[in-house]
Amino acid sequence: MRRAGPCCLLLVAACALGRPQPPTAVRCQEAGACFSAHLANASYGEARSACGRRRGHLAWVGSEPELQLLLALLAEVAAGPGLFWVGLKRNVSACTDGEQPLRGFSWEGSVDGAAPREVPAALGRWVKEPVRSCISARCAGLRLAAAATTGRDWGWQEQNCQRQSLGYACRYEHEGACPDLRPAAALGLDYRLPFAEHSAAPGFSPPGTVLSVACRGGEVLLSCQPQPGGFAWKGTDEPVCPCPFGYLRPGTGQCAPAAECRDASGGLACDCAPGGPDGAPCADPGAAPTAAGGGRLSTPGPGGSPGPPVTPPAGREQPAAPPPSSTSSSAYSSSSNYVFILVTVAVVVLVILVMTVLGVFKVCFNKKPEDGGDKEAAAGGSKAEAGGAEPRGAAGGE
Repeated sequence: MRRAGPCCLLLVAACALGRPQPPTAVRCQEAGACFSAHLANASYGEARSACGRRRGHLAWVGSEPELQLLLALLAEVAAGPGLFWVGLKRNVSACTDGEQPLRGFSWEGSVDGAAPREVPAALGRWVKEPVRSCISARCAGLRLAAAATTGRDWGWQEQNCQRQSLGYACRYEHEGACPDLRPAAALGLDYRLPFAEHSAAPGFSPPGTVLSVACRGGEVLLSCQPQPGGFAWKGTDEPVCPCPFGYLRPGTGQCAPAAECRDASGGLACDCAPGGPDGAPCADPGAAPTAAGGGRLSTPGPGGSPGPPVTPPAGREQPAAPPPSSTSSSAYSSSSNYVFILVTVAVVVLVILVMTVLGVFKVCFNKKPEDGGDKEAAAGGSKAEAGGAEPRGAAGGE
């Protein structure tokens, strides 16, 4: 029985390691504030400690845009209605105030001035009015409700601080953020945020974020660092995952070869990639810039006539598309030659086999008569000798 203790502990540890992590969602704002939503049963105190370990605090909001961002995060991790802890609490010394949007509750971050003491009236939506009291501390969370049954999709709700909720939301403060980075030829993105969270699309990224970009040639690591006037991605002086052909499909931002950018009139109708293999975008002085970060290569002129000739990127020659007829004829000729070679080889092998078989049969049939003739000759010689001996004997007798 004593030996069963360590075995049980190892089994529990193995189960804990194999258990999938609870869902998490992360979003950041340009000003530097980030939110994370976590689906994990916890009391108010446990949720606050979990945010503290990530160097954050229970979430608070001061405007409708922040509230909408938080609601979108909670909807990502929650499969249905439920209450999530936020930093909304009423201390023992405070009383319920039905005239205020937060009903006498306050954000925990308002003590040090980080969170606002007052919020807009639009944020004063409660699922149920809190109990009037001045002698007990109470906590409140943000409840997501089914709009079809209640007519409301969210609202604050008072709850005992010791009770567990469906999850919680954290907030992290930073001085600024790096812009969203989306290389056109990237195969995958992994943002490792400074508060121990990963995300594939956090929007803006706070300083200290490490971005791993999977490219066709390998992995590129970038970091968000401060610079004069703001924050920027550092790690390489070359374009990240440049398009191999230097062109983008209009409206999608994806890389495209020049051959796929030819329109019905024969002109090219793709956007220039921000950075090609040589680190410079393709140039077209006669085209206007587009939202994709470059100029459109060519568009049909008035009356359907093709536009000016395309200027290829510096240091790079634009491949010419071969005529369809030449391509098809060359392919047909190549396939015909290949078939002719196969047929010739097969005929040669067949002839060699036939000659070999005929040679074997010829050797076998020629060898048997020769052996028979030798035996007959030997027998005839013996008989002749015997016949010659008999007359000589007879003569002697006589």
